[in-house]
Amino acid sequence: MARPKKIVRFKIQPFRNATGSESWRVTGTMPDGRRIRQNYGKRIEAVQRVADLELEVAGHPEPRKARRTLLTSEQLADAEAAIKQLGEAPFAKAVAHYQSLQARAEAKGVSLDQAFSFFESRYRPEIQAISILNAKAEFLGSRTNIVDATRANYETGLSLLVKLGPNRHVHSFTVQDLEQALGKYTNLRSQRSFRRIFSVFFGWAVRHHYCLENPCLRLDKLTREISQISILSLSEVKRLLYAAVAYQDGATAPAIAIGLFAGLRPSEIEDLKPEDIGETHIRVTGGKLRRQLNRSVPIPPVLASWLKRLPFKGLPEGWDYKFKQLKKATKAAKWVSDIIRHTSISFQSERDKNEALTAYNNGTSTKMMDLYYRNNVGSQAALDEFWSLTPEALLASPPPVELPVRLQINWPSKASLKKLVWSKPLTHAAGELGVSDVALRKRCMKLGIELPAHGYWLRRESGQHS
Repeated sequence: MARPKKIVRFKIQPFRNATGSESWRVTGTMPDGRRIRQNYGKRIEAVQRVADLELEVAGHPEPRKARRTLLTSEQLADAEAAIKQLGEAPFAKAVAHYQSLQARAEAKGVSLDQAFSFFESRYRPEIQAISILNAKAEFLGSRTNIVDATRANYETGLSLLVKLGPNRHVHSFTVQDLEQALGKYTNLRSQRSFRRIFSVFFGWAVRHHYCLENPCLRLDKLTREISQISILSLSEVKRLLYAAVAYQDGATAPAIAIGLFAGLRPSEIEDLKPEDIGETHIRVTGGKLRRQLNRSVPIPPVLASWLKRLPFKGLPEGWDYKFKQLKKATKAAKWVSDIIRHTSISFQSERDKNEALTAYNNGTSTKMMDLYYRNNVGSQAALDEFWSLTPEALLASPPPVELPVRLQINWPSKASLKKLVWSKPLTHAAGELGVSDVALRKRCMKLGIELPAHGYWLRRESGQHS
């Protein structure tokens, strides 16, 4: 009986490479249809591969294939253990990287373990993640020496950033984010104000390691805005001073005189206390620049005469309303913010002929003097008359001014007033007295007169007595 024909699945074919070297190619097909086509540099390796493939086809794969190697059994076991630890990373590359690190450490005179120990004991993360909402609260909490107006400005400015995403981390804000927050503001002063707030906030965040840089430093520069100032003419100054003296017993005159002849800012006058005014100088510690600026302002003779006649006792109650009336009485052709301070510095500059001295006394800079306060006074005669405007000189030739006339109301007695407001509705009672219902209500509150409750007269008309 003839032997069954042996099925040859795999063949070894020698071939010559383009370089002239000889190789052996194993070709064939696995039972599952996989094609085998592998090249080997040595014939013994090709024979071994064919044997392995035939065992795999027969269902008896060899668990450990024989390989030609120069390593000992111990070295092979060590290499296999290392490869298992590395996973898919190349073993040789990992060894080369380790040797490079070790060489760098030895070049510094330390071991690799010492180098890592030094790093671990001193390393701190560059930034701490914090949301803009929490950072805003922490920032405002750290501002302990600011006035309410400044705190409100910070609140408004930082709210623009919170609107971009309250949970966004501070370090994620970019220049584009700031430009988006500022995009709806076309006024240069508003943009400059909000930029200043952003810069203060991000500067604080950098110091607290909440971000690596202040993105405001990379914003495009704003167009330089140079607004021309205006000052009061000598006749307008006279009307302002006389109106201050004549209006409500001269309550506003000391503050107006200090602004005109000492050049204090409105915020500095607001914070000024009577004890800050000495015989020869005014000590300025308040105002919007109180943290950077503490200065002593000399009192010129003309101001000394005003303060002697009308001592400064602080701003009077209802200052804003009173100041509006003085402004109307002045009839100034043009009224700008800080016009009284601008007037004072302009006349001081012409008097002193020393811009550095004038700038120092007024808490400003010589650059500002060059920009705004040169050649604003019309003549030497006007200059001399300004610094001679004592109360006596002004009252000797008072200018015409128009001030609101305060009506004198002959209020009835408390008993009569109570009887009146309970006899008819408040608006009718006020009309009978010639005052507004608001004025009548205030008068009753001042005297402690209880007024009818809301709806009292409607209920009375309908026949209800409660």
